[in-house]
Amino acid sequence: MRDTFRPCRRPLLTALAAAACLCLAQQAAAQWEWRSPTGVVQYSDLPPPQGTPLHDILARPQPTSVPQAPASAASAASAPSAAAAVRRQMRRARQQQQARQRALQLQQQQQAQQRMQLCQQAQQQLQVLDSGRRVRQTQADGQRVFLDSAQMQTQRAQLQALAAANCN
Repeated sequence: MRDTFRPCRRPLLTALAAAACLCLAQQAAAQWEWRSPTGVVQYSDLPPPQGTPLHDILARPQPTSVPQAPASAASAASAPSAAAAVRRQMRRARQQQQARQRALQLQQQQQAQQRMQLCQQAQQQLQVLDSGRRVRQTQADGQRVFLDSAQMQTQRAQLQALAAANCN
């Protein structure tokens, strides 16, 4: 019974040996060719030394159909997670920038409302001063006094400056 399998085994071994030779031939053909700084053309299965200018690299090995195994399983697994981490970080930075922009817009709206209120108050007080009526003011101690013409002119100048600064 052994003799019946022996003739089948020989062609199979021959085919496997031929395939191995082809794979090795492809690896042997993987050659780098570059010009050294002295002008001599170099051939090697290793890449040229670092610092070799790109125009001096004359040939590179062609990629083989045999897939290269990653350097380590950890680095292969960390590549997608590193990319995901970068995407998360970019998304967080974008969200923070948008939050800062919203806060700045809100602050600008509040400042605009305050300026509008100050403008309205200054205009109302100017109308009172220009009405010709006597103007009364409450002092810090709670006592009410009437303003004389000099005090009214000072108040008018202050209110006009306030209106000019906030009514634009």
